[in-house]
Amino acid sequence: MHPVLFNFGNLKIFSYGAMVALGVLFSTVFVYRLALKRGLDAEKIVDLIFWIVVWGLIGGRLFYVLINPEIYFKNPLEIIKINKGGLVFHGSLLGAIITALVFVKKSKQPLFETLDIIFVFLPLAHALGRVGCFLNGCCAGKPTQSFLGVIFPGHSLRVHPTQLYSAFFLLIIFLILYFLEKKKHFAGEIVSLYLIIYGVMRFAIEYLRDNPKVLGDLTMFQCISIVLILLGGVLHNALKSKRKSGKLEEKT
Repeated sequence: MHPVLFNFGNLKIFSYGAMVALGVLFSTVFVYRLALKRGLDAEKIVDLIFWIVVWGLIGGRLFYVLINPEIYFKNPLEIIKINKGGLVFHGSLLGAIITALVFVKKSKQPLFETLDIIFVFLPLAHALGRVGCFLNGCCAGKPTQSFLGVIFPGHSLRVHPTQLYSAFFLLIIFLILYFLEKKKHFAGEIVSLYLIIYGVMRFAIEYLRDNPKVLGDLTMFQCISIVLILLGGVLHNALKSKRKSGKLEEKT
């Protein structure tokens, strides 16, 4: 693994932080270009992305600290060292959604049209972040004898590189949403499909990760994934029904 990419004297460039920054940069450029094509206020959407990143990092870090209090109880200053890793994506997602809802309301932007554009490229940024996890050596999976297994520093057994599995499937999700966005049927369709597809992917990946069970044979992240899938399904059906009813009203 390569937790540190470069050293410039006393300055260290950490792999995890660099990959997250790269993901945000690429995604922001693509979101800006797509927003212009869709006739939205691209400048305001870029501002929104900035605040999503800020509160997404805060939400992801707080979630990680809450589920790993033993790590930070004796060394509270470690909480701010997010460049070394230690983020929970579900916390980041929650922070991002809350930020988007507040920002969109204040800036009077179309909510679901704006979110659809952002969520197209969210899996791309997330995929690069997962590569950062791999380089950092965190979030590895269960031991395996498979040829796909990787021996991480400090470990003697091969384990599933679930970070790379996630990165691969996140890229697939990105491609699916990218092509669906071009011919979506209603605003919010991309957001709802993202919640469903990502929830399914994370639920499946959890079987290869060594997280503790909290509800029967389910981990906490599988339980959250179920919530995301249900939320995405409800949102999809509600927005689809609203569009259909709107069409009926127009015809009458």
